[in-house]
Amino acid sequence: MKKASSHFFIPRENTSFSEIFKRVRLMPLYSHPHFKDLNPNISEYKDRCFVHIDFDAFYAQVEQRDNPRLRGKPVSVGGTPDGKGIVMTASYEARALGVDTGMSVWQAKKICPQLISIPCYGPKYEAIMDSILEVLQEFAPLENIEQYSIDECFIDISHLVKNPVSQNIDWEKVLSVARQIKSRIRIRENLTTSLGCSYNKTYAKIATKIEKPDGLTIISPKEKSIIYQLPVKKMWGIGTRIARRLSIYNIFTIGDLANTPAHILHHEFGINGIVFRKLARGEDTSEIFHKSEHEKGLSHQHTLSIPIYKSEEVRQEIRRVCEYMGRKLRDKNLVTGYLVFVIRYENLKYAAEDLKLRVYTNDDRELFSAAIEIYKKLPAPKKHIRARLFGIMAGNLLVDNRCQNFDLFNNKVLLPFYTLDKIKYKYGEKIIRVGVSK
Repeated sequence: MKKASSHFFIPRENTSFSEIFKRVRLMPLYSHPHFKDLNPNISEYKDRCFVHIDFDAFYAQVEQRDNPRLRGKPVSVGGTPDGKGIVMTASYEARALGVDTGMSVWQAKKICPQLISIPCYGPKYEAIMDSILEVLQEFAPLENIEQYSIDECFIDISHLVKNPVSQNIDWEKVLSVARQIKSRIRIRENLTTSLGCSYNKTYAKIATKIEKPDGLTIISPKEKSIIYQLPVKKMWGIGTRIARRLSIYNIFTIGDLANTPAHILHHEFGINGIVFRKLARGEDTSEIFHKSEHEKGLSHQHTLSIPIYKSEEVRQEIRRVCEYMGRKLRDKNLVTGYLVFVIRYENLKYAAEDLKLRVYTNDDRELFSAAIEIYKKLPAPKKHIRARLFGIMAGNLLVDNRCQNFDLFNNKVLLPFYTLDKIKYKYGEKIIRVGVSK
């Protein structure tokens, strides 16, 4: 797996607390299968079996596992004990009392005063996920495993559960293998998981949610009616807004969606409407996904606990987001030729400007210089309107071939940033840092 964001985190405070509790931002590679991901040569899979693995309240479960005093209590992960931040996940005890992912910790504590809020310990969760991926490789090669997000995986186990004579899927064998996967994860990390097994990825993902926590649900082609009875919001890629638009056409269940004429959905949602209908009907012919092309753009934003306005503090924060972006670009072996810089102020207003760079780069110094140039065009934070968030987006990306100087007119000193990144990764962020001019 590629390094997730906590490996690039740059602490804002000089405390051991800020060194340890780092956010995790490994987002899904895509929202749901797109039309180009579907195999046009077949209507649906007949001889495949996918398992979707979802870790029950992952961060909260890990913290309850590691601290017996938290077990059985409402716990949220992602904020600070004094009520700052957002709820990244909540234990099932907290969910039962109305706490939900995405709430501010302040709001969650109003709903549930006894809520215990714990900061996110990113490196620990990522290490656990790496360990679980090793377990999954006992059942399938790495090319059959897709890490969809920090706490979700798909695994294609078709080779394990086919009848050797008929080559059809033996669903009794699927049950046995799924139980083994759950058992191995429990033994390795002492965590419970919910598993969904089906003949396509969409149904496997839906099946996971049918029985939680610590569930196991199998949907064979003969059991499609179980899926059809579920609310349409259980579908991959369908949230509150799309569900509301579907309700206009009296589409409330997945079965309703599956039986709606294609031209109606195409008129309302374009090609995505056709994809939604196919996924609902069990016609998801997408494979285990491994990204082969590099990103079109990278972005990073950081919201400060304490808003700032002093010029030196602002420069330090701009430098930090630029260093993050530089390391992210180098980790992906990319250079950028275009930057967007964003500030959000205390009054929730945004200001942003972009800049086409003179040369392609992933050099921290050049990114910082460009960001400062953009910043000078924006309204400067004042004592009465301080800055709460700084963000940077890198676009127009190219592969860094590391064998030519893109800047023909400047005999600059080329620093060994890739080596410096390895040193920081091994010994910590503070071990070495490149100086920048005032």
